[in-house]
Amino acid sequence: MIPEQAELIACHECDLLLQRPIILDSQAARCPRCGSTLISARHNSIERSLALSSAGLILILPAVSYPLLTLELMGNAQSQTIFTSAMALFNDGLWFLALLVLLFAMIVPACKLLLLFWVSLALHLSIKLPGLPFAMRSYQHLDEWGMLEVYMLGTLVSIIKLSSMATLLPGVGLICLAGLIVVTTLSSSMLDRDLFWHQIGQLRSKLRNKKSGKHEHG
Repeated sequence: MIPEQAELIACHECDLLLQRPIILDSQAARCPRCGSTLISARHNSIERSLALSSAGLILILPAVSYPLLTLELMGNAQSQTIFTSAMALFNDGLWFLALLVLLFAMIVPACKLLLLFWVSLALHLSIKLPGLPFAMRSYQHLDEWGMLEVYMLGTLVSIIKLSSMATLLPGVGLICLAGLIVVTTLSSSMLDRDLFWHQIGQLRSKLRNKKSGKHEHG
């Protein structure tokens, strides 16, 4: 008997079509032909993704709007946020670099967290929200473009170079940025992509079955 299409899974390496295995949390299924990993289950992936994306959305606003560092030199103090540093680059004529900072340090991380929150909330509540497949695909593409770690590394380099010249005081933004980096890293590592796509497919199948049932009764 041929299994239903929703219960089939193809190996990402050799394209072998198999019946979808049932695995428990923290278990993995491997292809019998090439040995590559088919499914690697992560414990409570949907709930953890929802919690982490919620925490990230709370942290991102103070991370980009509150001062990262306060520089004190000869009685003068100057604070910088991610946004004001991008505007300073723009005013100095480095508009392309300013655009990169805004894009990869602010816009992309915010979009990633919003997309993950949208998808994980729908799967956690088992409701069909609009655009779930598009949101999941977009998150997977944007996940490769997170540059918060690079920005933090640049900030640490600036601290080392300027520490001998002036007094540097870490701000709330720097603490929130560090927390945001931890949250986004954990959300990427704990995301069970196969489970998410399988659950999205099940929600779409349920919606189609409901519509077909209404048409039959009608």
